[in-house]
Amino acid sequence: MKKLLFVLLLLCMCRREDKTTVTFWHVMGGPLGKRLDEMVSEFNRMHPEGEVKSVHMGSYDALAQKLMGAVASQSPPVIAQMYESWTDQFYEAGFLYPLTLFIKDDPSFDLDDFYPVFIEDNTYDSVLVTLPFNKSVPVFYYNRDLLESYGIDSFPNDWVSFREACEAVQQSGVIPTSWPIDVWYFSTMLYQKGGRLYDEEAHRPLFNSRAGIDVIEYIVSLVKDSLFYLNPGFQRQDEFLSGNVVIIPASIVSWAFMKDIPHFTMGVAPFPQDTWKAVVIAGTNIGMFRQISDEQKRLAWEFIKWFLEPENQVRWTEASYYLPTRKSTTELPAFKKFLSENPGYDKIVEQLNFAKTEPMVKEWFTGRIYLDEAMEEAVRLERTPQEALDYAAQRLAIEIQ
Repeated sequence: MKKLLFVLLLLCMCRREDKTTVTFWHVMGGPLGKRLDEMVSEFNRMHPEGEVKSVHMGSYDALAQKLMGAVASQSPPVIAQMYESWTDQFYEAGFLYPLTLFIKDDPSFDLDDFYPVFIEDNTYDSVLVTLPFNKSVPVFYYNRDLLESYGIDSFPNDWVSFREACEAVQQSGVIPTSWPIDVWYFSTMLYQKGGRLYDEEAHRPLFNSRAGIDVIEYIVSLVKDSLFYLNPGFQRQDEFLSGNVVIIPASIVSWAFMKDIPHFTMGVAPFPQDTWKAVVIAGTNIGMFRQISDEQKRLAWEFIKWFLEPENQVRWTEASYYLPTRKSTTELPAFKKFLSENPGYDKIVEQLNFAKTEPMVKEWFTGRIYLDEAMEEAVRLERTPQEALDYAAQRLAIEIQ
């Protein structure tokens, strides 16, 4: 009897050791992390032969540092969130296993169902390396009651009208609009003027064009006329929710955190447009590292594929307000119910039809930092918009020589 129990114990131990484990590094916290962990647990129940281990890394900066260190020590996770500039660096160095290698042998995975911008955003040298995970666009949150009290019945759809709305509500004695320095907003406005951030083939910055200067000059004019208050971090959201600011830009994801707080009617609207329609997507993609077993690759692919199923995308959007990545998601009854409960979200999703990406090259990691610093110098009136952008472009050009 003792021998039998010993054999059974050894068999159980072997089974536990044989269980395939997929480590997933991410930064989703709060209600977003709760929903992600719920979904991971559900997937694990459906796949008893293995386990996806959700590992929260704290912040994107921490994730970047730990991924770089793990790759250097040849001990990366199986899958992880990653920005495009990280992906370019990892893929070029041969550390990533392109997900197209699964897709070409999996007829059940319909790439045509994804919004084209998300395929573009994950393709490097004509190879689909990663897939979208948590994608967002910038939007404006506004005090609908206050705008309507000044005769503004709908949110401005162009930047001239946006300024006029700010001038109108300035009479109320509260701050018309408050922004942080954010390359994301600049990029959206730049593309709307037909400008570009970076020439990926010639490896040179383009953000200091006439279009880029016009964007900064517009923002500076709001500052000079006391229509715009520079507010770093998330403090502007607190000011908005307390009624001290009328209009703020933020990620679509902020909707999930702010929707039930205001004592006024909160409106949500797409960014106003200019000569061309454009909005820049943000957020990370999910990638798989190469230095793992075939069993880990198979289970990781099953998880990625499962997470991106339209029904699961609805569940992800319901908790996080991140954008659906697949067009068929918007046709599901559950998603239509979500739209009915969140007026205006449908207008945000429509923007995916003309959405754009920031540069998807490793040089843009540094370029973004220099551009951010240039914007702050110009908005704080330390340099003219042209001087600030030219200096940032010069610094980046020297960096990539």
